[in-house]
Amino acid sequence: STNKLRKIIMNYREQLDIVAGQFLELIKKAPNCEEVYTEDFGWENYRYKSDLFRLAHVERYGDDKIQVLHVTTFPHKDSPEPIYGFDCITIDKMVIGCYMDLSPGINQYLFHQHKKWGDKKPIPEWASVFSDNFIVMKPVSNEEFVEFCDWSVDRYDWYAYSILERRTKGVEEDVIKIQNKYCDIQSKNPRTYNVLKAKIGEERAKYFMEQILFPQI
Repeated sequence: STNKLRKIIMNYREQLDIVAGQFLELIKKAPNCEEVYTEDFGWENYRYKSDLFRLAHVERYGDDKIQVLHVTTFPHKDSPEPIYGFDCITIDKMVIGCYMDLSPGINQYLFHQHKKWGDKKPIPEWASVFSDNFIVMKPVSNEEFVEFCDWSVDRYDWYAYSILERRTKGVEEDVIKIQNKYCDIQSKNPRTYNVLKAKIGEERAKYFMEQILFPQI
């Protein structure tokens, strides 16, 4: 059982480090994968471009109160495929929330086979860009938290290496519109913005949201 359930969740910080490493391993094996320069904001950000995607980003934030793992992948502008998004947020003794989606590109997929995860959390008001299958939940146990992380990495593997390489002529205009709308709405997420503003100031927070996390085409 998943390394004795990662030694019964050593702690959430270590669990998220392991999962971040799994995502990075999958991202880096993409053909012609190159790191995209990202300035230092005081926590870990890894961004890449490749033949498979225009941008893949793994953000690993941690302080003495909160641990966050955020992963996104944006297809190229001639790819009709969805945008991958994954987030886990934990505090010392609790997982606050887990989120995963393949947000609609031109193509959409039923990606979780009706599996019910945890206690469903309400979908935030600003989240109009997510799919009908958007997973927003609070795990009911550490076991479920580990299972959800492993499952999300497995779904990423499928997403990146089974569907993402598809290219379609004549879709660029629609893809640009879809991805730019997604980035515009996501970069206005008030909760993330307020956390960042408190840490790095208003101007830098806006820059991080719009240019690092959710850069438009």
